[in-house]
Amino acid sequence: MKPIPTISSKARRAVNCSTAIATLLLVLASGCAPASKEPNREAGGTAPQDGQHEQAKLVFYSNNGNSEESFDQSFGNALRKKFPNYTIEYIRAATGTQLQDLLASGTKFDIFFNTIGNFERYMIESGMEYDMRELIKKHNVPLSDLDPVYVEYMNGAAGGPIYGFPIQNNVMTLYYNKTLFQKFGVPFPQNGMTWDEAIELGKKLTRQEAGTSYVGLTVNPANTANQNQFSLPSVDPLTMKPTINTNPLWKPLFETLFVRPFENEIARAETIRLKKIPDHYTFVRDQTLAMYGYSSGLISALGEEMKQLDWDIAALPTFREKPGVGAQPYPFQMGITSFSANKDAAMTALKFLLSEEYQKEISEKGQMPVLKLETVKQAFGNKSTFSNKNYSALFYNKMASIAFKTPPYGAAIDRFHTTSALQLAQGQADINSLFRQAEEEATKEINALRQNAK
Repeated sequence: MKPIPTISSKARRAVNCSTAIATLLLVLASGCAPASKEPNREAGGTAPQDGQHEQAKLVFYSNNGNSEESFDQSFGNALRKKFPNYTIEYIRAATGTQLQDLLASGTKFDIFFNTIGNFERYMIESGMEYDMRELIKKHNVPLSDLDPVYVEYMNGAAGGPIYGFPIQNNVMTLYYNKTLFQKFGVPFPQNGMTWDEAIELGKKLTRQEAGTSYVGLTVNPANTANQNQFSLPSVDPLTMKPTINTNPLWKPLFETLFVRPFENEIARAETIRLKKIPDHYTFVRDQTLAMYGYSSGLISALGEEMKQLDWDIAALPTFREKPGVGAQPYPFQMGITSFSANKDAAMTALKFLLSEEYQKEISEKGQMPVLKLETVKQAFGNKSTFSNKNYSALFYNKMASIAFKTPPYGAAIDRFHTTSALQLAQGQADINSLFRQAEEEATKEINALRQNAK
C-alpha cells in the first residue's frame, strides 16, 4: 500500500499495518516492526517450553473492561487447571489501569486480548505488537484447525507477521419468540431462509393486540454494519474514505434490513416511540419483538433474563446475491506483547486455548469456538443452561469473509451506519440523501483523526 501523503508516520504505520490484520492480525511486514519502547517492570520470570513442569507467571490484559470473574470463566480457570505451575493473573481496565496508564508506568503484561478491530488498533497504536510466527512454528500451534474464514486471510497475508489469532467467536443469528409465533398461528422460522422470506414472515407478526404493538422483525444496526454479509469495509483501504455512498452494495443491504421491515406503520411507529430500532431489550424484556438478528453472545449476556422467555434460534437469513453466506465472525483475539518476558510460556497457553480440548469445553458451555472440527461444533451447548436449542443454526451458514479494518477510522465512523439505519426505519429521509450526509460527516471525522495524528 502506498503511503498516504497527508497522514503522519505514526498514523501511516497503523493504516499500513491494518490491511492484513483485518482477520488474524496477519499484517504486512512493511512499516510494522514492533515499537522500541520497553516498560520497566517485568510481567513474569522463566520461559517454560512445555508448560507442564516449569513455573511461570503470565499476566493477561484487555482494555475492554471485562470483570475478573468473566476472565476466569472464559480463560483463567481453564488455564490454571491445565497448567497448575503457572500463575495466571488478569489486569482489568479501570481507573488507573487503562492501557495508557500501564504503558506510562512501565507495567508489563504478556498477553493482550480484545475483539477484532479493537485488538489491532491498540496493539499497533501502542507499539505492543510481536510477530509470533517463530513461536507458532516452534510450539507447533495447529492454525490449520481454524475455521477456513481465518485460514483464508492467513493465506492472503503472503507470509506477513502474525500478531494474534482468534480464541473465541461471536456470530449473528436470528432469535425468535416462540410464544408470539404460537399466539398468532405463524410457523417458526427455519434454517436456510432468505431475507425476503424472513421479511414476509415478519409482516404476519407485526400487529396490534389489546393495545400492545408487536413488531415482526428487526436486526441490530451496529452488528449488521460491522459483520455485514457482503464483507463491505466501512473505509476504503486505498483512499481512506468512507464507502457508504460509493460501494453500491450498501444500498440493498440497508433497504432490505432497515426499510422494508418498517414499511408497516405499526413497526415504524414503535421505532419512533422507542427512539431506537426495537432491540434485544425489546425482545427479551418487553417480549413484543418476534424475531431479532443479533450476536450469539446474547445467550450468555442476558442468560438469566432469557429464562423467562420461550425462545429459539434459526440461521441468519441470507441475501439472494450471497446464498448460504452468513455474517462475518466477530472474534476475541489474543496476542503476545513485544515486552513479554515469558513468550514461550505465553505461546504454550495460547496453544492450549486453540486446542480441541479447550475449544470443545467452551463450545459445551455455549461459547462460540473458532475451530472447524466437527467434534467441537457438535458439542455446542451440551452443558449450557439452554441445552435444547437449535444450535445447528450457528454453524449452518458459511461465515462471510472478514472485511478490511481501518483502526481507528472504521470504529470512529460506525455510528453513522447506526444513525442512518434508524433514520431510514423511522422514515425520516430517503436513502440517497442519508448516504450522502453520512459520507460527508464520516469524511469530516476521518480528516479530523488524521489531522490529530500528525
